[in-house]
Amino acid sequence: MPQHSLDNVSIDGFRGLRNLALDGLGPLNILVGENNSGKTSVLEALSILCNPYEPFEWLAMVRRRDFGGLDETRIQSLRWCFRQTGKLADAEFMFQCHCEMKCSGAFPLRKLRVDYKDIIGEPSAKELERLARQRNRTGEALEMDEQWRGAEIAHHVESDAISGQATLFDSTLEPIVIQVWEEDRMVGRPSRLRLGGNLPTDTLTPYSYQLNRLQVRSHSQQLFPSLTDPKQGQDHVLELIRQFDPNIVDIKIASFRGGRPAIYLNHKRLGPAPLSIFGDALRRAVLLASTLHALKGGGVLLIDEIETGIHVSALQRVFAWLANAARQFDVQIIATTHSLEAVDAIAQSVTDRIDDLVTFHIDQTEQETRVKRIPGELLLRLRRERGLDVR
Repeated sequence: MPQHSLDNVSIDGFRGLRNLALDGLGPLNILVGENNSGKTSVLEALSILCNPYEPFEWLAMVRRRDFGGLDETRIQSLRWCFRQTGKLADAEFMFQCHCEMKCSGAFPLRKLRVDYKDIIGEPSAKELERLARQRNRTGEALEMDEQWRGAEIAHHVESDAISGQATLFDSTLEPIVIQVWEEDRMVGRPSRLRLGGNLPTDTLTPYSYQLNRLQVRSHSQQLFPSLTDPKQGQDHVLELIRQFDPNIVDIKIASFRGGRPAIYLNHKRLGPAPLSIFGDALRRAVLLASTLHALKGGGVLLIDEIETGIHVSALQRVFAWLANAARQFDVQIIATTHSLEAVDAIAQSVTDRIDDLVTFHIDQTEQETRVKRIPGELLLRLRRERGLDVR
């Protein structure tokens, strides 16, 4: 039996997840369940699990959920990632908690314990200097004479040792600790504490296809990785987007008026047209294809609401492409869906390799998070012969 990046995963204490176990993960995994059953929380926990040496992933993760900035502070967002005590309404309460995740598979991480605690203090002189520069750009004053509230996150990592990298994958390593302050407006940055050893991973949310400047720059690097072979990385993108519009001839990063570069699609009728004028499905397809290419060679792609932006008539064709591309690039996919049409389309798209597909039904109770594993062959029988709603 081939070993995947993640074969088995357990999560306890992250948001509402209690003793959750995903056993027997496959190349293509679908999470189903009722609203608030914890499907998105599983993807968030996996984004942390795949980045044990990068605690700043917590900031990126809470930003993906609260992209509109509804929470009072990022500290509040971080607190709610852990098991609650019911005392967070008390402004003086100093919250502390932990969560624990375990995994097995080709990824050598075995256990990640994350300790969280509220702190009151003052950033280092270097941090204060950086924050002052940041506020100078916005014209906002930086209060320097008060103690700040913040949070400390500590990653305790246990991994298998790898020959020649024993210092990297060593369960005796000191915890990797970061401090986050309410006054700091940064939405996550690469940690200088990073030791390596993270599993290449990316998360696509239902709104990720609304591309911004940073994503355009990232797509440019993924779609055009080689100056000597400019077509490298593009063919599979074109194959997917032609599922939606066969008149698309080419894709390029261009700037026709000397402004910042943008993604253009060369269209038989429209000529070079910016990606922004096309529909949600095309924008999501470009993001999906370029992200898959960036994770090739054992990465993990996490997709929340996999059917978003794709019309039901195109679901099976798109999912067939996705399954083939993931197999070609050796990328493990873990996705959520609310759509029974999406479940059926995914199953139909991989009938020739039905063992690649595993569905997990998640059910949340006050005491535990129950998971029922449904192999691909059983899923087909439940849907074709009984017409059961597996969601």
